[in-house]
Amino acid sequence: MTFISIETELTTAVTDLILACMAVAAAVRLRKTRQSYTVPQKADIWTAAFVSLAVAGFLGFWAHGFEMTETFKALLWHPLYLGLGLTVAFFAAAVLVDLREATVPRAVVLSFAAVGVVFYGITIVVPGSFLVFIAYEAVAMLFALGVYTYLSVRRRRITFYYMTAGVIVSIAAAAFQAIDSVGFTLIWEFDNNGVFHLVQMAGIVFLMLGLERSRNLSS
Repeated sequence: MTFISIETELTTAVTDLILACMAVAAAVRLRKTRQSYTVPQKADIWTAAFVSLAVAGFLGFWAHGFEMTETFKALLWHPLYLGLGLTVAFFAAAVLVDLREATVPRAVVLSFAAVGVVFYGITIVVPGSFLVFIAYEAVAMLFALGVYTYLSVRRRRITFYYMTAGVIVSIAAAAFQAIDSVGFTLIWEFDNNGVFHLVQMAGIVFLMLGLERSRNLSS
C-alpha cells in the first residue's frame, strides 16, 4: 500500500498509531496489576476500554495514512466507529465502578456496551456521523467529570484528582477535534484530528496515573 500524500492526514495517522500503542500499553499494565485492585472488575472494564481504543486507533492509522478507494475506506470506518462507541461505553461503566467502590452487575456493564453498539448503528444511518460521536462522547465525559469532581471533593484522594484531570484533558481534546480551524505547524502540519490525538495522549497519562494510585486504595 502507498502512504497518502496529504501531510495532515499523515500526522493524523501517526498520532493515531501512537495513541493506539499507548492504549495497548495501558491495557497490558492493567491486566498485569488486576489483582492489586480492591475491585478487580475496575481493571477489567478499563482494559476493555483501552483495547477498544487501541482497535480504533490502529484502524484510524490505516484509514488516514494510506491511499485506498473510497469504498474500502467507508468499510474501514465501520469497525472504527464500533471501537470508538465501545471505548466510551466501557469508560462510563468504569466510572460507575469508582462511584460505587464496588462491583457493578454484569448486566449493567453489558447495557453500557449495548449503548456503544447502538451508537455504531446510528453512525450507519445518520449523515455527519462524527458529530453524533462528539455528542455521545460529551454525555459520557460530563458524567465522568461530575462523578470524579464529586469524589475528589468528598474523598480527597489523589487518584480522583488525576482522574478528574484526565477527564478534563479528554474533554479539551474532543473540543479541539470538533473545531475544524484548529491546527498548527511544528516541522509537520497538524489539523484538528492530529491535535485531538496529541491532547488525548496527555489525557491517557493522567488516567493511568489515577488508576495506578487507586490500586489497593493506596492513595
